[in-house]
Amino acid sequence: MDDFESSLNDLLVDTFFSILKFESASLKSLAGMSVTIAEAHMIDCIARQNGQATVSQVASGMQLAIPTATATVKKLESKGYVTKVPCEDDARRSYIRLTDLGRRVDRAHTLFHQRMVRNISAQLEGPEKEILLMAIKKLSVFFGSRTKAAQ
Repeated sequence: MDDFESSLNDLLVDTFFSILKFESASLKSLAGMSVTIAEAHMIDCIARQNGQATVSQVASGMQLAIPTATATVKKLESKGYVTKVPCEDDARRSYIRLTDLGRRVDRAHTLFHQRMVRNISAQLEGPEKEILLMAIKKLSVFFGSRTKAAQ
């Protein structure tokens, strides 16, 4: 690895883990409860479905295997963040809905992301913002294509 690649690697790894630690600590502080990042992201995915989320939809939306999503939903249900409601049209299916506690976690998670991007944005000048967005878009395309290829 040349110096650029080594520095880029260090920055990507450090930034990734720093964001996870910061997000985890913020969720505990904002929501007042212990929730993992994976759980918070699943709660977010369920919230986006407006009370009509199935395990299959959540698994697809999060790019998870259905058994993995099922296990996490069961864990969220046992913690009181979600509830399963039988589908009126098809008794074999259930919808996953957030409880009041789940909605509280979702609001805290949304607030974390709003504050994070606002604070980062406030530290940058106009041209820096454009450069950062372009670079992150390229990172997103790169990792998105690698993720799809790996599936």
